Amino acid sequence: MSFDDEEGQGAFLLAEQRRHIDDTRRLPFSGGTRMLNAVAGQFGTLPGFTAREALMTDDARPGVPREESPADSMLTGDTYLASLDDGREVWYDGERVGNVTKHPAFANAARTVARLYDALHAPESAETLTTVDRFGNRTHRFFAPSYSADDLRASRGAIALWQRMTYGWMGRTPDYKAAFMAQLAEGHTFYGDYGGNALDWYGRSAAQLLIMNHVLIDPPIDRSRPRIEVRDVFVSVDREDENGIYVSGAKM
Repeated sequence: MSFDDEEGQGAFLLAEQRRHIDDTRRLPFSGGTRMLNAVAGQFGTLPGFTAREALMTDDARPGVPREESPADSMLTGDTYLASLDDGREVWYDGERVGNVTKHPAFANAARTVARLYDALHAPESAETLTTVDRFGNRTHRFFAPSYSADDLRASRGAIALWQRMTYGWMGRTPDYKAAFMAQLAEGHTFYGDYGGNALDWYGRSAAQLLIMNHVLIDPPIDRSRPRIEVRDVFVSVDREDENGIYVSGAKM
């Protein structure tokens, strides 16, 4: 099956639609992707390497023969779902949720994201969705920096395929903030002495295709009160030391 033609894309998407219908029938209702963002996947690096070493090509990784290097570390559907069952604190309708992958408010959204990860490894879709970046990592095309119009077109194709799989209804798929993280690799020299940190963050993101999101506003508690009076709710910096800042509170 080729994804260069509509027939190949249609056959793959039809198979995904049937899988989605079968899974949905098993649960009372489907939760929204915005709620799932509260329990998105966790950070990690290539097994056996630091984040910096994970960015290197096989030949450059220190002390590791080429044939021993892992092929890739992109999440699969199973590893993504397993990463959500880590004891994180999630509340829904006044009750704490145990395993979000089995709760009816989140399970269908989690399974949908899992299918996106599985498509990265499926022979019929891997070529459209993935590439090997300049650091030697296999990753989603939109997670890697683009250096040409052809790169941008290929990234657009990868984005489109994932969106077709979700019928365009998931606005926070794993590639939502991918371009922001890709910039950390392409523009790491901009950060001067902290360029290595930028590469580390890119390595974490690109190696496993981690879900990133942003927060913008304070929770709507009582906006008539000064911010200092609601520090127990709004995110605030508690202290700072040589390791960085320490924060607590909520942001939406």
